[in-house]
Amino acid sequence: MIPAVCLCLLAACENRNNPVPNYPVYLDLDIPALYPHFVPDNGFQTLVITQKRYEYELIGYTGVLVWISMDGKYCAADLCCVNCLDPKHSVLVDGIFAVCPLCGQQYDISYGLANPVNGTAKHTLRRFGTRFNGNILQIRN
Repeated sequence: MIPAVCLCLLAACENRNNPVPNYPVYLDLDIPALYPHFVPDNGFQTLVITQKRYEYELIGYTGVLVWISMDGKYCAADLCCVNCLDPKHSVLVDGIFAVCPLCGQQYDISYGLANPVNGTAKHTLRRFGTRFNGNILQIRN
């Protein structure tokens, strides 16, 4: 088993070399008010955010995929495929995978890493930090 600290360091290293442009992300999601069913008790779930709701929000290069992993953690990543780098064609969620509509690359999002599977990608989706502040899920890079 890999300690949590190591996983955080691996994620930081992976993002540093990630080919997806590092556009800023600043999202605050009021989970109880806006997404009352988006809780770990309801199992694996996803949200896709491709439009800013407020002027101050920043949604990365292509948009933000937010999911609750199989182990109940909130996770977030950019919607851009690391192979295609096309901001006009976001990955699509298909079960536990995020799939690129252009090249077919799949990313396993069942746990928090968004690892590439069944394709040629060498990097995970560009991941963002998540944390709760009261009822607000903060997503930042």
